[in-house]
Amino acid sequence: MSDQKVKIAVAGAGSFTDLWYLPILKKHPSVILKAICSQNGTNADRLAAKYGIPSSCRSYREMLEEDIDGICIVTPNVSHHEISLLAAGKQINVMCEKPLAMNTEQAKAMREAAERNNIIHGVNFTYRENPAVVRMKELIEDGLIGRVYDGKFEYSGDYGLSGPPGWRGTSSVGGRGGVLADLGSHLIDAVHYILGENIEHVSASLSYLEGGSMKRAADLEDKDRSADSAFFQASFPSGIQGSFYTSWVSTQGDRNQTIDLMVKGGKGALQLLSSELGIRLRYAPVNGPWEDIKLANIYPWDDAAEPSEERFRPWRFTEKNEIWKWVDAINEKKELDRPTFRDGYVVQRVIDSVLLSDQLRKEVAVKELEKMEESQ
Repeated sequence: MSDQKVKIAVAGAGSFTDLWYLPILKKHPSVILKAICSQNGTNADRLAAKYGIPSSCRSYREMLEEDIDGICIVTPNVSHHEISLLAAGKQINVMCEKPLAMNTEQAKAMREAAERNNIIHGVNFTYRENPAVVRMKELIEDGLIGRVYDGKFEYSGDYGLSGPPGWRGTSSVGGRGGVLADLGSHLIDAVHYILGENIEHVSASLSYLEGGSMKRAADLEDKDRSADSAFFQASFPSGIQGSFYTSWVSTQGDRNQTIDLMVKGGKGALQLLSSELGIRLRYAPVNGPWEDIKLANIYPWDDAAEPSEERFRPWRFTEKNEIWKWVDAINEKKELDRPTFRDGYVVQRVIDSVLLSDQLRKEVAVKELEKMEESQ
């Protein structure tokens, strides 16, 4: 690895910037943290003082005039597109928080601008580095469960039970998909990565929680409110059928968040469980008992454990973090095995296809969006 220093700025100074981005950037030996910005300036000032960042701004436009090599975009979804295009136009490398954009049109423009300007770009689809995800992918590729034909995939939380979770619950700032953009984007990318192929058709139903019952999202009177829950059936080019469920109004007990991925094949099945209680991967052959698969660098699932971020995402402070890998890619001036804007664009097409399916109440081919793009 080159020992060249990489000057990084961060747009957005919320809690996730403090949790995920700044600690790993501070730890990376090649990074010089140059600037941080937030809309009100207060949060930027606070994190600048905490991490020793010399410049604190109130405008990302102002910050992009600094002498920087890369920018991390950790702002509300509505601003990802504009910041990314401005940075790409200045040949500044970009790491963007998920989802990549508000819609497919924006995601396509971001991908094309990044590729046209030959910058190193990435999306923080961090669950690709969950050790159980990595191992599940390997075992499927090795043929442990035979040819995969079916799957059931969930990523849920309960942080929306008391009402829409801030800007994420608004269609104007977080996007029409709501939880589909927030948790669903991670879920879609992780499944694409594990199976090695992308969703081809979807048939969806989106809903929101009101007065203690679930109601159809398409009937929302508040047009700035987004979906609380999304369920869709999906088919893949190889014939795999999958059911997807994501929700931020799904009671969790002390898990706080749960990822539950079940993949079935002709020779057996694999199940991945991940939450703040730990990580678990297990396997069962046809007509055989379930057995746990040993994994390194995790906290094993334990119902009696104290829930924690470390048990849920133990790779946060390691070289497996997508932010660390993005910096390495800048330093080495080449692409590594990591999610890029192309992956973010693919996920956004699925999200928009799910939204269209719910609106039309019928199955939608993801390729239909391509035809719509070409006609514009």
